[in-house]
Amino acid sequence: MNLRKAAPAAVSLAMTIVVAACGAPLKPVVMSEQQAIGRAEEIIHQAVDDMSPKPTLERMTGAPVDVCIARDDHRPDDRVQVEVAYKLTGVPGSEAQNLVRQARDAWLRQGYKYNSGGEVDWSGPFPTVYMRTEPDDFWMDAVTGVMDRAKGEGVASLSVTSPCFLPPG
Repeated sequence: MNLRKAAPAAVSLAMTIVVAACGAPLKPVVMSEQQAIGRAEEIIHQAVDDMSPKPTLERMTGAPVDVCIARDDHRPDDRVQVEVAYKLTGVPGSEAQNLVRQARDAWLRQGYKYNSGGEVDWSGPFPTVYMRTEPDDFWMDAVTGVMDRAKGEGVASLSVTSPCFLPPG
């Protein structure tokens, strides 16, 4: 096979595939705010419901719906997104890191995927797990931080952010 003749053909084929994949317009996600909040709450509870010790969920965000800034020119459009976040309270601070590990394990059992390299550096000051759902593309994180290094106590939180979506109508 003549490599000089095959290389341009291979590059042309690869570029055609890339352009075809990137050029296809994406259909905007349509859901109601209630549906987005409900799905975010479901993802939170998938992580929390079987935790031991059982934490109390303390809501961290006010109004969960906000505009979505996702266009290339960074101007908002008609889409919105939801963020639901909770601090996990009512358990010893020394259990904070364990709660984040349990959240990660519960989400992995649901088939959710890591957003980043996967394994977390648990020795750092704020170990964080970043994950996402498929195919609906909700993003979530579980984070823990040290509040009292001498006692080894910390705090944990969970948050879920919806994809940008258009409300019905």
